[in-house]
Amino acid sequence: MKKLALVLCLVFSNAFAMEAPVVGGTQVPLGKWPDAVLVVAPTALCSGTLIAPTVVLTAGHCIETHPVEVWTGTVDFSVAPGERIPVVRAVAYPSWEHSFDVGVLVLARAASPPPRAVASTCTADAALVRGAEVQLVDFGLTTEAGTGENTALNEAPLAVTDPGCTTAASCQPAIAPNGEFVAGGNGRDACYGDSGGPVYVFTPTGAALLGVVSRGLSDRADVPCGGGGVFERADKVASWIRKQTGAHLERTHCSGKSDDEGDDEETSGGCSSGGASNGALVALALVLGLGLVSVARRRREQR
Repeated sequence: MKKLALVLCLVFSNAFAMEAPVVGGTQVPLGKWPDAVLVVAPTALCSGTLIAPTVVLTAGHCIETHPVEVWTGTVDFSVAPGERIPVVRAVAYPSWEHSFDVGVLVLARAASPPPRAVASTCTADAALVRGAEVQLVDFGLTTEAGTGENTALNEAPLAVTDPGCTTAASCQPAIAPNGEFVAGGNGRDACYGDSGGPVYVFTPTGAALLGVVSRGLSDRADVPCGGGGVFERADKVASWIRKQTGAHLERTHCSGKSDDEGDDEETSGGCSSGGASNGALVALALVLGLGLVSVARRRREQR
């Protein structure tokens, strides 16, 4: 027990000393983004978004780390891990390496926070214009060099630079145009550990999930973070998510319309006319004390 206490003391003292936010951002206050969750695997960390009571959307490359649980309701997992819910099923999008870099986690029980609405295709199309601002929220590292440590949830506004992901070398040709988008740069960006985390768009009825953190730009050679990245469009995989999980996804509305639950938005696009216990501390000590790594945004390509 003395050794465990020493490990916890060293881990927590290091964690408390870090105050830097997501690259170019600020720390999130408790309760602001309750649907943003930490995805925990045996040797890695990712981020994710609660989109149904028992469904979390994350990156496809995070599925390869074999997630075992998600932690909800925390803005600093070194202080309070929050609600820990086991993962009972993890599925990556087919051939995610050459398609949509997304995956879904099915949870053992319903999470307490309310799920986040997924942007309809019409909402996403209207939001994704060059120079428009979107909101990144994640648990990843906070320096452009991709070094150091971070245990807090952070947020940063990003400017959209390539709405259809057609010009950057890191864009995926198989789903271009409009399967992904590029945002960030000039010191505002996602970084290691942000993989799978949410990018939100603000709508008249509240924030909605617009994108999923995938990877950095391969043409940025000096530092791994800070130059912007590629994000998967959540609306394009909504139909696949429903087929995999059977979950109902709340969607946004545009001009009185929303994407039809039956439409295959991955190909159709547009809008249709239809409607802290001891156990937790021990686990945290293992997570941090054993040097658990934050999963890189893939490609970097390998962020």
